[in-house]
Amino acid sequence: MTDARSRLAITQGLPGSGKTTRARAWVAEKPEHRVRVNRDDFRTMTHAGRLGTSEQERQVTIASHAAILALLRAGYDVVCDDTNLDPARLPALLEVAAQAGATVERWDMTGVPVAECLRRNRRRHGPARVPDVVITSMNADFIQPSTEGAPA
Repeated sequence: MTDARSRLAITQGLPGSGKTTRARAWVAEKPEHRVRVNRDDFRTMTHAGRLGTSEQERQVTIASHAAILALLRAGYDVVCDDTNLDPARLPALLEVAAQAGATVERWDMTGVPVAECLRRNRRRHGPARVPDVVITSMNADFIQPSTEGAPA
């Protein structure tokens, strides 16, 4: 017998690490049962793109979490293919999964080298392209934080 509970897959990785490519392929394997939810898509849908305001981010969080919860409760498997690198964001996603009684799996894509992420990103066009400085900053903040001043 298989576990009939819905599943929330949470990606973690830099822009350009392959999160969305993997998520789309996963959904395509069983499109009648799997759904992809992404903050960038909500930004586009609600405001025609990123405004860079805390209010927009709050709205996007509310909308994406509500969508994830509703889809999980309806019996669908969901992949949230955002960067999800900021540890402050994970508890809320885990809570959404718990509210739906869903299982959680983490897709760790943090091993993709920053140089490869930058190369892939440079092939993107329009709003999908992320400024290089954002990727290098995220890498420094969340994947390879400085150990300067840390005890040996």
